[in-house]
Amino acid sequence: MPKDAKTSPDLLAVIGARPQFIKSAAITRALGDFGMAQMLLHTGQHADPEMGMDFLSELGVPPPDVILKPSQRSRTLRLADMMRGVAETIEDVKPKSVLVYGDTDSTLAGALAGHHAGIPVVHVEAGLRSGDRRMPEEHNRILTDQLSDILCTTGPEATRQLQQEGVDADRIVEVGDVMLDIALAARNILPRRLPPSWPTGKGPVLVVTLHRPGTVDDPALLQGAVDVLEAWCRRTSGHVYFPVHPRTLKVMHHHGMSLPQAVFNPGPIGYLDMQAALFHGDGVLTDSGGLQKEAWFQGNGAVVLRDTTEWRELLSIGASTLFDPALLRAPQGRSALVDRLVSPSEVPEVEGSGLFGEGKAAARILGALQSRR
Repeated sequence: MPKDAKTSPDLLAVIGARPQFIKSAAITRALGDFGMAQMLLHTGQHADPEMGMDFLSELGVPPPDVILKPSQRSRTLRLADMMRGVAETIEDVKPKSVLVYGDTDSTLAGALAGHHAGIPVVHVEAGLRSGDRRMPEEHNRILTDQLSDILCTTGPEATRQLQQEGVDADRIVEVGDVMLDIALAARNILPRRLPPSWPTGKGPVLVVTLHRPGTVDDPALLQGAVDVLEAWCRRTSGHVYFPVHPRTLKVMHHHGMSLPQAVFNPGPIGYLDMQAALFHGDGVLTDSGGLQKEAWFQGNGAVVLRDTTEWRELLSIGASTLFDPALLRAPQGRSALVDRLVSPSEVPEVEGSGLFGEGKAAARILGALQSRR
């Protein structure tokens, strides 16, 4: 591997979970316009290739230069292995900056390794806060922001959050959302694309994703969610499109749960197929942070099965609404969620909203780095 400054990459980009593959594609596709070179490191946080590598190939992004194989026995051991692997790569290639995305354990591992090596750390999606300290993602994003030298925010709210926390203004760059860059680039092909196993026939289609431990690891809450899907299908004569996350499927199998007949599970699907589902669907139920944004990017509203969200802008414009998953323990709570899903609200257009950079986030990130060389 290169040892001198001439061959050292401008960026060591650290990725390891599904959303980060998508985010990295926006930066990777824009590198040539800025004459910058990148090394892509896959931490192995999501070891299943169907949960990650497919995104890179279908978005035209080269495979990672480095792929780690961390322990999967516990979160602590995995984090330690990922941090060590990133640190060893930094020592080998001497990057000018370490770039991390979002709020996963890979994000924190990359930030810690870069900080310890004295390499500037760039955090994409800085300043987001859900206010829920029970979530590991909240810990990761707060710690990463503290360690980072350049904090790239998605909009004014995240910028204000960092300012309130005392972050120096010269460390903050408001760029927008790289997820919107990719979503807009994909939009022109979606009308002609249907995802695998898409329901046929009449009736609306509800698109569903559930994966957060706080929901799916609790069998009562997960069964409540499944009951809601069945009731929604009966009420609307529609179908549910539910790519079941491996974590969710494991819990379902362990507790003997099964999906109703009108629920279609294609298994893990790629990024473009997920965008097509959001584009063609008639409503969205999710506990994901990123998918609630993507739903709006493709013209759909989302009911978010959480009691808080880091994407408060979406709540303020009516693009998404929250529903506390704890309510699924009671019949009246399940009924209330069905009512909410039966009548999805109209959402405003992305274009002209002024939110999330309107497709120029990657260029702004690279421009900021170029100006600080």
